[in-house]
Amino acid sequence: MADRGKILVIDDDSLFCQMTAAILGSRGYQVEVATSRDEGLSKMEASRPDLVVLDVMMDWVLDGVSLSREMMDSAALRDIPIVMCTSIRNSEYRGYFPQDEYLHIDDWLDKPCSPADLVSAVERILARRGRFRALARP
Repeated sequence: MADRGKILVIDDDSLFCQMTAAILGSRGYQVEVATSRDEGLSKMEASRPDLVVLDVMMDWVLDGVSLSREMMDSAALRDIPIVMCTSIRNSEYRGYFPQDEYLHIDDWLDKPCSPADLVSAVERILARRGRFRALARP
């Protein structure tokens, strides 16, 4: 199967990272994982992914939100699409999640999410990005 793009999964749950890498890898994506916000940022800066699957709650309850904001503020990272995949809405920390501001994310999945929903979100976003790039070419 041809390489369909590079996905970076950033989540402190190593089992989630392994399962997500296996699911997306079986669909032809090159998948890297990072188990912290800082490791994820470092990997993005070293080798730019086509899409990021990002958890919210890692070392700090809003690490993923913080990272998405940092990506938005970076000219090199701001156009990388983000699928936020998290369980915060079903946790005692749901009140910490910002409800009244723009979030730099392209899609949202509640954990646990089905493999079909994950693949669908990734493929939909990458297809949309591909169409935008094609339209921008002279």
